Amino acid sequence: MSNITRHYAQGKDIVIIIDRNLCKGCDICVQVCTPGTLELVDAPDKWEGSVVQVKDVELCNFCRLCEIQCPDFAIRVVKKAEEEGLTMAKGKKTSAE
Repeated sequence: MSNITRHYAQGKDIVIIIDRNLCKGCDICVQVCTPGTLELVDAPDKWEGSVVQVKDVELCNFCRLCEIQCPDFAIRVVKKAEEEGLTMAKGKKTSAE
């Protein structure tokens, strides 16, 4: 089962991709992001106890600070057109795939 989620903005050309396996719930992305876009939620299955999730993708302004500040590369913010061609190491779509 994949723990990678993709959130598509309806009014914007933005996709937020979160890899739950890589997220350690450090809260850095939530702190630097536009208020109300991301939030930490309880994750009893994770040793750290929480993970980030998208609260309202429509609030994203594509500054990509969450992606830049994430120490574990658990979040990506891309344009919808870029998502189709997005590849990481060894041809994977995200670092965990």
